[in-house]
Amino acid sequence: MKVVVLGAGAIGSVSATLLSKSPVVERLVIADRSLEAAKNLAEKLDRGRVEAMRVDASKVDAMVEAFKGFDLVLNLVLPRFNLKIMDACLKGGVHYMDAATDLALAKEKPGETVKAPPEALQLAYDDAFQKVGLTALLGMGQDPGISNIMARVGADRLDEVQEIEVRDGDAGTVEGYEFASLWSVDTLIEEVLMPALAFREGQLIRLGSLEGEEIFDFPPPVGPLTVYNVDHEETNTLPLTIGKGLQSMDFKIAIPEDLAHALKVFQRFGLHRGHPIEVEVKSTGERVKVAPRDVLAALMPDPKTLSDKAKGHAALAVVVRGLKAQGKAGWMFWMTLNHQECYRKYGFNATSYPVGAPMAMAAEMMARGEISRRGAFPPESLDPAPFLKRLPEYGIVIQEKRLT
Repeated sequence: MKVVVLGAGAIGSVSATLLSKSPVVERLVIADRSLEAAKNLAEKLDRGRVEAMRVDASKVDAMVEAFKGFDLVLNLVLPRFNLKIMDACLKGGVHYMDAATDLALAKEKPGETVKAPPEALQLAYDDAFQKVGLTALLGMGQDPGISNIMARVGADRLDEVQEIEVRDGDAGTVEGYEFASLWSVDTLIEEVLMPALAFREGQLIRLGSLEGEEIFDFPPPVGPLTVYNVDHEETNTLPLTIGKGLQSMDFKIAIPEDLAHALKVFQRFGLHRGHPIEVEVKSTGERVKVAPRDVLAALMPDPKTLSDKAKGHAALAVVVRGLKAQGKAGWMFWMTLNHQECYRKYGFNATSYPVGAPMAMAAEMMARGEISRRGAFPPESLDPAPFLKRLPEYGIVIQEKRLT
């Protein structure tokens, strides 16, 4: 298989590193808007099989030309470019895969019902991809991705599905910092302060930012963490695909309580905004334009410098409850990774590795014919068994327990 990894950032680095060692990948290109970034990553890998290319994800025709002769594009750039990259893959006859959707497209206010979530725009490509015999696998990272597969496994065991909970918890710390994000600070601020999407009583609704505070007891060694409702891809697709009478579904992520309270204050003052405003530098009298969110991000450590410094464990858990043989039943599925151990084994921490690894795994599965469905769809639309078989090969083990 000939693969383009579009995006030379943290997640693209994971996927590219794994695919550069794959026996089923005959040609691998790292593509990025910055040729320097693409070259830097390619040079770290097998130079005989890995090339670098400059690609601007905002230009469809240029991407069509760049993707010629390839079988698959792994889209690991900002989700705002998803639709243009899908258009380029359709025109160029190339399979497509991504790890996230453009949640910022949501326009509803807290309390309003949602007729079509943002990912519906990508799911609408289903017929077009089917007609030309192509696959577009949407949200194939950790969460979304592994989380969707866990949910599907639980749903398959029940006669009726009543509730699905997806919970993301990282108890990792970085010495010398009270708080340090292991993923993009800009994305962190934007994502957690968006009105969250939830599925209640059979309909999608918008919640306010950082609502639904509760303590979730993650399996050891992570333990109990405070979690909050956050907008996420699973809530875009699981209510549409699982069926079986599903009535309630949401996503919550662990955030330190003091950070959650600080973010609410930042939001109140508009410090979370990503658009530049003009300000006067009091010490010089100079007037400059700067986005308030960029200032907050600049005051925090760069996640790229923290890859080998994180300690502790990260967990992902999915709870599925419902009825089986007319009695109540449920399961919890989970995975945990240790940051230091993950870095020693793979060269990446437990935040970036489990997002990029499933992308590489799914690419290899497509090359082997283990994923043959055509169209545009999320991971839970596929048989979960092949995924569960392959994940341990990448150091990701799914555990489970039956709930009473």
